[in-house]
This record gives sequence, C-alpha cells and structure tokens, in this order.
Amino acid sequence: MKKINTSLRLLPLLVGALMAMESGGLYANDDDELLMFVDLSKQQKSAPVAPVRTSNSVSADAMAKMLVQQTQTQKRAPAVPVSKPPVAKPVVVASKPVLSMPAPSTLPATPLLANPVVTVSTPPAKPLLEQAQEAITTPQVESAPPVKLLASSTIETQAPAPIRQAAEPSRVVPSESLRISAKSELPVFRPAPSSEPVASSLPGVGQPQLTPEPALSVAKAPVTVQRASPGELELRGIFYRAVMTALERSPQLRSTQLQVEAAKEDVSNAKGQRWPQVDVTSNSRRYEFGKGNRNASDSNMPAFGVNVATNLIDFGQTSNTIKSKEFSVKAADFQNTAQAEDLAWQVSNGLVELSKQRLIIEMSKQYVARMQELVKMLSGIVEADQGRRSELTQATGRYLQAQSALDNAVAKARDTEIQLYRLLGESQVPLPPSMQWQLQPALLDALLAQVDKHPTLAQARAQSLAASSEADALKSSSLPKINWVVSKDTGKDYYGREQAWQTGINVSWGLFRGGSASAAERAAVQRAAAMREQADNQRDDLKQRVRAADQDARSMLQRADLYRNLTRESDRIRLDFFDQWYHLGKRTLLDVLSAESDYYNNRVGEVTNRFDGYSAIFRGYASAGQLMNWLKNNPQPR
Repeated sequence: MKKINTSLRLLPLLVGALMAMESGGLYANDDDELLMFVDLSKQQKSAPVAPVRTSNSVSADAMAKMLVQQTQTQKRAPAVPVSKPPVAKPVVVASKPVLSMPAPSTLPATPLLANPVVTVSTPPAKPLLEQAQEAITTPQVESAPPVKLLASSTIETQAPAPIRQAAEPSRVVPSESLRISAKSELPVFRPAPSSEPVASSLPGVGQPQLTPEPALSVAKAPVTVQRASPGELELRGIFYRAVMTALERSPQLRSTQLQVEAAKEDVSNAKGQRWPQVDVTSNSRRYEFGKGNRNASDSNMPAFGVNVATNLIDFGQTSNTIKSKEFSVKAADFQNTAQAEDLAWQVSNGLVELSKQRLIIEMSKQYVARMQELVKMLSGIVEADQGRRSELTQATGRYLQAQSALDNAVAKARDTEIQLYRLLGESQVPLPPSMQWQLQPALLDALLAQVDKHPTLAQARAQSLAASSEADALKSSSLPKINWVVSKDTGKDYYGREQAWQTGINVSWGLFRGGSASAAERAAVQRAAAMREQADNQRDDLKQRVRAADQDARSMLQRADLYRNLTRESDRIRLDFFDQWYHLGKRTLLDVLSAESDYYNNRVGEVTNRFDGYSAIFRGYASAGQLMNWLKNNPQPR
C-alpha cells in the first residue's frame, strides 16, 4: 500500500517535469532538467527536510503546483542565464574510468534546483529516461545533506571538486606480429617467421613452385550412368573408321604422298652420278659456200660420236648429295605422317564438338519448352488479372533469350558439320548420344616420353641433317674432280681415215668462282643450324602442348563433375521456387526465371566442360604424335 501511495505522489512530479521540458526556457539543457527531477524524487524519499512552513513536510501536490507556477512565471519573464560548471574529464586507469571526488561529509548543504556533485562510477553514458528511473528507484544515501526549497528562480551551482590522486594509465605493449606504420592509419600485419624451411625458388636450387590443386569432394557419376556410356574401345573404333575415311579422300595427304615420291626420285638422280656418263653426238653433212678452199673428201659426210666419262674421285660430293636427298625423303615421309596425325586430330575434334553441340541443342529445346510453358500459363493469368502483365513481359523476355540460345547452338552445330563435310564428305558417323563417355587421360610421363618420336619433330631433324649433307657436298664441289673418259668419233679426215677409240684421265678443278662456292657452303651450314634450332623449339613446344592438354583434360573433367552436382541442386531449387511462387506466393516470378536460367546454364556448363575435356584428351595424344596409334587400338601406357 505504501508503494502505491508513493507512485501516486510521483505522478504529479512526472507531469510537471514534462511541462517544464516543453517550455524550454527554464533550464539550459536536458541535464539540468534531469538533475532537478532527481532532486525532487530524492526530496520525496529523504528523511527530514528543512522546515519552510508550519507543516513537517512538503506534499507532492504542493510541489507540483509550485512547479507549474514557476513554469508559467518563466513563460512571462525572460529566461535567466544559467552558468554551467566545467565538466571534469575522467582519467582512464586499467580500462575502468574512476573519478575521485571529495568525501560526502565535506559537501555543504545544497539548495533545491542546484546541481549536486555526482560520483561517476561507470564510463558509458546512459539515456536520460534510464537515469531518471534509476534515480527514482535507488534509495537515498544516508550521508547526503538535506535540501532546502528556494522561492527564487535564481539557480546557484557549485563547481566540482578537483581530481585527486589520479592513477597513471598503464601502457599497452603492442604485439610483435602487429606493427603500426608511421605513414599508414591501419595496422600492418607481419606474420612471425615460420620454423619450417622454405624451398628456394631460384633456378637450379629447387623445383619450381606450382599452384597446389584444391582438395575438392566431387561426387562421381552413378554406376548406371557409367554402364550406359560407350566404352573406350568402342569410341576409338568409331573415331578410327572416321579418320580412315578422311585419309582416303584428303587431297592434302595425297599431296604429301606425291612429295615423298618426288624425294625418292631425287635420291635416284643423285645415285646415278656414280655410274659412267655416256654421251652420244652426231654431226650432219656440212655444205660449203662462199670463197675459200673447199673440202671434197669424205670427211664432210655425216658422223657420230660417243663419249663415256666415269667419275673416279670427287672427294665425297656424290655421296654427300645422296645423303642429303635420302634425308629429304625421310623428312617428306615424316611430313606425310604428321599430316595424317593432323587430319586425325581435326576429325576427332570435329566429332567431339558436334556431339557437344547436339546435346546443347537438346537442352536448349527443353529450356525453350519450359519458358513457353510459363508464358502460356501467365497469359491465362493475365487475362483474369491485368495487374500481373509485368510478369508476362518478364517471362516473354526469357522465352526469347531461350530461343536465341537454341539458335546459337544450332548455328555452331552447322558450322561443325560443314567442317566435317569437307573432311568426310557424305559419310555419316554414328556418334553416341550419351552425355558421358568412358575416356580417361593418359599418363603424362608416358606421353612426354613419346614426344621425341613425334613426326613433326622427326621431320625437322631430318631436314637439319639434309642441310648438313648439302653443305658437305658444296664443300666437295670446290675440290678437283678426276674422271675416266672414253670417246669414239665416226668422222673421217681429209684422207678418208676414221679415228680410233680414245681413252684417258680428265682432271677438272674450278679454282676461282668469285666466292660463290664458299658462299653457298656457308648458306647451307646456316640452314642446317637453323633447322636444329627449329627442332629444339618444336620439341619444347610439343611438350608444352602435352602438359597443357593433360591439365585441361583433368581440370575440365573434374569441373564437369562439379557442374553435375550443381545441376542436381539447381534442379531442386527451380522446382521449389516454382511451387513457392505458384502455390504459396512466397517467391517472385523473377526468382523462378532466374532459377530456370541457372539450371539451364549449369547443364550447358557440365556438357561443355566434359566434352572439352574429351577434346583435350585427343589433343594430348595428337601433341605426342600417338593419336593414330591410339585410335588403332594399339596398347598405350596408362
């Protein structure tokens, strides 16, 4: 009952305080009003009060009336300026602010409406309403002096006591791993040196640091999908038959085969220089005219001549020429093999690309059908509710995008078919419609070991050897040549006598040719060196292609598995979004359309990465020069 009476007495005080706050002229700020309100509340709870009238205490009703009168008087009269004491700043000691104040016994008696000296114990400032409630509900300290009510509106304030014995704040030692730069406002983190040894990245000191592959948990395809997909031997047989068809009708391959035959004939031409060279000459009858002595003998009759020259010594010119031509034959043969490998790669890549685009076309058709279904559904809804026409516009836009994606896939498939038509003609290749083939990348080390046998690299090496032999032949051409010559002429002299057979040794030596022979020799040597450098560069390039193809194959196949898992989840999301939009109204149509687009893009991403990985497998074998052997089902290292 006592608490109820106390609450009833405090109600007028709250009303008066609100009226004083609305007037805005009595107190300088909210803090003064709050202190006044606290004093009034303490006055009600304090034990003895200084007597002002005959009664022993001042009732709450009387105090409220007095407060209202003061407020009205203040509205008529100008406001009295209020002098505020300086507020002492607390000193932070050990993360807790402590403000030292004089003892309560030394405080003088403070009149009503004066700012009492308050002891601060907590650093954060509280809202005014919470402070007022704490002041009302907190019991009065027994040592507080009594308060006296003044009739005057003049406000007297008392300056706070000075701060004594303030403890010096403790110094915070920064961590060793956190340093603050003088030029930067943000802390710069410098990790402590690791105790583990760091591998040196200098050349020749350690292995090159490669980017580590992330450990991903990828769900593999179900066993039923793996069984339904075509096997590796079946796929290799399909591709090998297509490649053989392309090789039979390829004009490029026929051209390289003719070049091989021409190089072989060059060898026969060089070898023929070792045999005796037989020349036959013939002279017709000569007619005489004009002034001079005329020969009337039989020597003017038609005659035939035979000249047989056999090379005895040429210091290796003929043999070096034969070697050069033989190396040229090998280079042409390797070029023919390289052309076959290139055709096999073009056919294989085209078939893989065609399979990919056909699968994307099927997915695009399903996406178009789904968007068309949504457009048809929304058309019926808009007929009943015109306010949802914007949803129909959104669905129509996505439907047109789906048609564009389908048309793009069809265009790419037709481009691939045109390329295959140039290679295969009218031949049709039965490609498996499965989304997954049982193809796995070969061992990288095994492919790198086969790079030295690549036909392109072998061709460059053969050309280098041919150029070296040609240089040796040109060097020998500047040396003397010794030939054995046998000749016979059927012509008769003035007396009608016929010449006998003649034989002898012929020596020829070109001493001076203006430097052309030595220049030709140096040019051949430089060409040989250039061919060797080209072979080394080709070897490095082929190894880089093999490594890149292996990396692409493994990363794309792994990414395809990730897309398959993502496709499964996006399928659930699109179905849930549609149910939440159509049945519950918790999703917007834009969410449904976005989920459908994500599902389509994830399916396309899976097919694209998977078949690009298969294409990278074929590219790896082609870069190592083993594609034809692999397609012929020859055993390959795994």
